[in-house]
Amino acid sequence: MSSVRRLALASTLATFVLVAIGGLVRATKSGLGCGTHWPDCSGAVIPFFGNRAVVIEFSHRLMASVVVILLAILAVAMWRQTDAGKRLKWAAVGAFGLVMFQALLGAAVVWFELKADLVVLHLAAAMTLVAVLIYLSLSTAVADGSLAPISDAAIARKARAAALGVLVLLLVGSYVTGRSAGYVFEDWPLMGGKLIPDLSFEPAAIHFLHRGLAAVVGVFVFVFGNSVARRRDELPKQARFARAAMGLFAVQVLLGALNVWNPPPGLVNEAFVSLHLLTAALIWGCLVAVSVLSHPSLQSTRSTHPVRAAAVYEGGA
Repeated sequence: MSSVRRLALASTLATFVLVAIGGLVRATKSGLGCGTHWPDCSGAVIPFFGNRAVVIEFSHRLMASVVVILLAILAVAMWRQTDAGKRLKWAAVGAFGLVMFQALLGAAVVWFELKADLVVLHLAAAMTLVAVLIYLSLSTAVADGSLAPISDAAIARKARAAALGVLVLLLVGSYVTGRSAGYVFEDWPLMGGKLIPDLSFEPAAIHFLHRGLAAVVGVFVFVFGNSVARRRDELPKQARFARAAMGLFAVQVLLGALNVWNPPPGLVNEAFVSLHLLTAALIWGCLVAVSVLSHPSLQSTRSTHPVRAAAVYEGGA
């Protein structure tokens, strides 16, 4: 199971890299760097790298191919693992199915020339994939005895609620970008010098929704995260991820402000936009990890194979 755990972890990290490159694609407006061609790029398997947009878009597709291969290997390896439960096996298959679905959505995004709704759906699929891979990484760690879970159903429920809030915020932010509503205001935290701008202008209303939602979700994340962090002696792993989520959210707010203060074009803006998306994905991942670690079902992953787990603990003693 240790080799499968390492493969799951590698797949998770590769998916975060894919998300980061996807953020760079959005920030640099390179989504049509290969034209409307898919799966080829501008009519070629390996295109002529004549400009930055082609390089960035092709890099995104290349990294997506790496993730597809990793998840295909993970699914096969999990099914060949005789001591893996059906839940883990089907989760691995689900991860592979999700990445294929995400690839098809990526094709649709290109074919329909970056339609905002499809971009949001593409991102939602990516975040769902991240969640499944975090579940697989933690569950396989429990199964091989390298991680001892401490469950708390109440914490798991609250973590899911916080994660859902972050996901909605992330998707609304993607929609803001897709509707070109990210720079209707040049100031932060005010909007056009007002706390509540004229909402009759649709881009302003969309932008205001994103900022307002960020404030509400931020409060929830910090209240929840602090409650978990205070129980660090009892829930050390959960507390670590909760503290990371709070710290990353603070960074996320700062990146949002810097994004507004440094509008496009420019390398500075592109860097902030890319980091803004990656940081949101990391917050989502931290909260998902808290939920998975706290869920009572994780205990069953260990109890299913007590002999293997015991052997690992004794070997490390």
